[in-house]
Amino acid sequence: MSACVQMVFLAKKWLGSLLLPLPLLLIVAFLGLWLLHRQHKRSGTSLLLLSLLSLTLLSTRPVANALIAPLEAHYPPYLPELQRPDQAPIQDIVVLGAAQVADTALPLLSQLGQAGLVRISEGVRLAHAYPEARLIVSGYAGGEGRSSAELYAAVAQALGIDERRMVALPLPKDTAEEAMAIAPLIDGRQALLVTSASHMPRAMALFHAQGAAPTAAPVGHHAKESRAGLPLYSYLPKGHYLERSEIAWHEYLGLGWQALTSDRE
Repeated sequence: MSACVQMVFLAKKWLGSLLLPLPLLLIVAFLGLWLLHRQHKRSGTSLLLLSLLSLTLLSTRPVANALIAPLEAHYPPYLPELQRPDQAPIQDIVVLGAAQVADTALPLLSQLGQAGLVRISEGVRLAHAYPEARLIVSGYAGGEGRSSAELYAAVAQALGIDERRMVALPLPKDTAEEAMAIAPLIDGRQALLVTSASHMPRAMALFHAQGAAPTAAPVGHHAKESRAGLPLYSYLPKGHYLERSEIAWHEYLGLGWQALTSDRE
């Protein structure tokens, strides 16, 4: 990878990280404090209140679910048992990469993040349901000793998938590069695409842009509704609801970037 391409990639990652709710609203809060220090009391107070109120709302269950539910509802869950007998057999199962920490002192499954764990678990489940299908795993190392693709392959093999069925792609750094690398491999074949439900709309759009038409198999849904109802304390602000909001926010930023760059092409 050229130095210029690497710089653009890192700049995009930095900008994307700074635009997530927590860092963005902390910047707003510090700007408010600076304005108060400069005796701009009305502006400073307004920014502080805006950041505090926004963080509070984004840390609540109703707001987090309202943000992420439309993304997760875009594609229905894929259930092999509902496949019609006249449908073509599945030939490929594609599992997209996710963040990982390749700490060899930890058990294999502990080296994957939550998103990666649910993605490869679903990939293995589908691989057992379709024993003739290839399992294509992707994702780069990102500074870790082992890539997502390598960890996925190791997990799949540990869970009973023959390594001869697997294709590992450790070089793609993001979903756009994964789509470019995988689209030729599944051209003209019946493929399932496994990734987080909130990530699926962006992933499918990128695969379609490369001329590929896999069937969505989303996993890792966050917006779940309990039929038994929830106690009132479950609506208090919590860190994992803020994380849920950040996941949704990240996807909306990604979709916006896709729309912006596709218009330029």
